[in-house]
Amino acid sequence: MSAMDTEASRVQSAELGQDEVLDALAPFATLPEWLVAGMQRDRVAESLVRHVPELADGRLTLLRCTAHGLRAQGSDWLTRYDVQVRSAEGGTREIALTGTLRAPGRSLPHTTAPAIDGPPFGEPGWHDVLPDLGLEVRVQEHDEALPALPMLTEPASAAHLLQPVLRQAGYDAETIASCDPVVARYKPGSRCTVVAHLGYLGESPGPTPVVLKTHRDDKGAAAWLAMNALWDRRESWERSVRLAEPLGYLPEERILVQGPVPGDVTLKALAREAIAGGEATRLEGLRDELARTASALATVHASGASYDRTATFEDELAGVAEVVDGLSLSVPELSPAAAPLLRSMAADAAAEEPDPVVPAHHDFRPDQVLVDGRGVGFIDFDSACAAEPALDLGRFCASLRDVGFSALGLSGEPLPAERVETNLSLLDDLCEHFVAEYQRHAPVSRARVRLWETWDLMTMLLHAWTKVRLHRAEPRLTVLMHRLRAVEA
Repeated sequence: MSAMDTEASRVQSAELGQDEVLDALAPFATLPEWLVAGMQRDRVAESLVRHVPELADGRLTLLRCTAHGLRAQGSDWLTRYDVQVRSAEGGTREIALTGTLRAPGRSLPHTTAPAIDGPPFGEPGWHDVLPDLGLEVRVQEHDEALPALPMLTEPASAAHLLQPVLRQAGYDAETIASCDPVVARYKPGSRCTVVAHLGYLGESPGPTPVVLKTHRDDKGAAAWLAMNALWDRRESWERSVRLAEPLGYLPEERILVQGPVPGDVTLKALAREAIAGGEATRLEGLRDELARTASALATVHASGASYDRTATFEDELAGVAEVVDGLSLSVPELSPAAAPLLRSMAADAAAEEPDPVVPAHHDFRPDQVLVDGRGVGFIDFDSACAAEPALDLGRFCASLRDVGFSALGLSGEPLPAERVETNLSLLDDLCEHFVAEYQRHAPVSRARVRLWETWDLMTMLLHAWTKVRLHRAEPRLTVLMHRLRAVEA
C-alpha cells in the first residue's frame, strides 16, 4: 500500500466519527420480544400444552421443557427443545424436538392436519405449529448432519472404533478392555466432542482419556492436518506448552481422535473466579497464568508449522458482514446499526499493514487454555490456519474481556456504575499485561491487535443475537463501546 493510500484510509476512518459509530450500535442492545419468546421455556411449555392434543386433554402431562438455543438460518431461526412427559399410567418419557421460529409476517404451515391426522406426539414424523410463538416443531429422530454420533456414544462401538486407530498411531501393544464415552460438548447439526476414558489390558497402558470429535464439515480434517504439522515440529514447543497428540482421522465418518492435554481447569474458569472475587492474590495468580499463556502462544507462533489455509482480516470482516446481512432478513434495523463500525474497521485495516503470517490457532480464547500450576496446554485446533499473530492476541483479549465482564453478573443483581468502570479498567490492565508479555517473546503490531479485538467483540455481540443469548447482548455491547472509546482516546 502506498503512503498516499494509507493516509487516505486514516482520513476515511477519522471522518466516520466515534459518535456516529457508537450511536448507530444502540439497536444491538435488546433482542426483539418475538425472538426472546422462542427461548423462554415457560412460554414454550404453555404453548405446547395449549396446542398439542395429548397434552391439552390430559393424556400426557408435560413435566419439563428445556430450550437449547436458537441459531439463525436465513430469515428463520432453528432451535431444539428437550421435553419430559408423563402418561396417564404414570410412565415418563424424554422427547427431543427441533423447531423453526419465524419472524412476524412470515407464513407458517397449515396448523390443523398434522396434529389431528399425523403420528401421536413424540413419535417419528410428528410435527405441529405453535402459532402464538410463530414456531413450527417436530420430533428429532436423529442428527443427520452427524451420522457418526451413535458410534461415539455407545461404549462397545467406540472401543471397536478406537482400537485400530490407536494401533496405527503406534500404541500397537495396548488392548482396550473398557471404554466409558461421555459427551462433553454437543451442538446439534454442527459438531460433537466425546471424551472416552479407556482401560487397558496388560502393564503398558495407552492414552486416556481419548477425545473424539465429529463435525458436519471438514473441520476435523483441517484440525488433523494442523495438529500433525505442529507435532512434526514438536521440539520447538514441547518445553513451553502441552498440545494434544493427533491419533487418527477417519475421513468417511468425519471422526478426529486425539490424546489428552494435562490441565485441571481452563484459564476461562480461573479468570472468572479471580475477577469476580477481586482478591489480590488470585488476580496475581491470574497474571502469572496470562504471562505463561502469552509465552506459550509466542512459541507456537514461532514453531515453523505450515498450514494450507490463510485467514485475512478482510475475509473475516466480510464474514461479519454476511452475518449482519442474515440477521437483517428478520431484524432489518441491524444492518444500518452495524454499517458505520464495519466501515471504520475496513478503513483501519487498510491503514495498518499486517505482520507476517504465523501458524495461528484462530479461535484462541481462555477456554482453549488448560492450566494446572505447572504449565499450560492449548486445545481445539479445529480452525487452525496461517494468519498474522494479532488475530490470536486480539481474539484472546476480546474473550478475556467478555469473561471478565460477565463475571460481574453472576449474582444477578443490578451493578453500580462505579463497579462497572472498575471492572472495565481491570480488564484493560489484564489485556495490556497479556499483550506486553507476548511482546517480550515476539513482535506484534499493537494497532492490528486492537483491530482484531474490535472485530471479535463485534463477532461476539452478533453471536448473542444469532444464538439468542438473552442476557449477553447488552453486556457485550457495553464492552465493545468501552473498547471503541479507548481506541479513539
